[in-house]
Amino acid sequence: MTARSSTGEAVRGKPATGRRYEEGGKVHGLVVRKLGGLILAGRYPPGETLPREDDLAVDFGVSRTSIREAVKVLSAKGLLESRPRTGVRVRPREDWDLLDPAVLSWHPDIAGDRILTRSLIEARRVIEPPAAAMAATRASAADLARIEAACLGIEAAYPDDAPAGIEADVAFHRAVIMGSGNIVLGRLVGAVEAALRAVFAATSKMMDADGVASHRTVLEHIRLRDAEAARAAMHRLIDIAAADLEPLLAGNDTGAPRRKDTRKRS
Repeated sequence: MTARSSTGEAVRGKPATGRRYEEGGKVHGLVVRKLGGLILAGRYPPGETLPREDDLAVDFGVSRTSIREAVKVLSAKGLLESRPRTGVRVRPREDWDLLDPAVLSWHPDIAGDRILTRSLIEARRVIEPPAAAMAATRASAADLARIEAACLGIEAAYPDDAPAGIEADVAFHRAVIMGSGNIVLGRLVGAVEAALRAVFAATSKMMDADGVASHRTVLEHIRLRDAEAARAAMHRLIDIAAADLEPLLAGNDTGAPRRKDTRKRS
């Protein structure tokens, strides 16, 4: 019997992808990431019914069981819902668990998704400045050492080693949040890290001297136990990131991929 893909094309023998994913350990994760990415990118927008299970299995080159298991995972993350007679539908975007680092990591182009990127910047404004203020009053010697080590890593990477700079930058923001001593904010570290990495992936240049210095300013205010100055310095750091993202965001309200060069700051 000839299988047909979700586009209606006849497929004989091997699936339309040209090769079949190796069944087993990695298939489940691959299918979840690929299908999740298609939803986050807008290929299957909210309210749309997914292709039939058989068609998805052909398109992805996997078994129906793999598709079924992926749907279960994406449903648990708020992206999908199954309804009798109508099939599997994409849920409204406000139901998606966008604080889940895994969900953010599936997005193929966060920086090109204007609504999501603006929301992440706004969420960082809610989370990070208060965390910096709390770190100024609560951070232990070990916390301060981690924040300083990350800051030194950023300075050592400037201006040429972007990969090392990204890792140090992510470590800096993680250390500040963990230094707040707030166990709830600590649970949000993964979401902040995923947001930072996704935006960094869409850019190709190292942060400039102002961005490097702004990290040092946050550290010094935390070290001096000046909560309000630390809060203001973190706001300034996020302002820099928001300003640099404006060229990427202008006029792109959809989830369609969009890439431009811009300086990398956080």
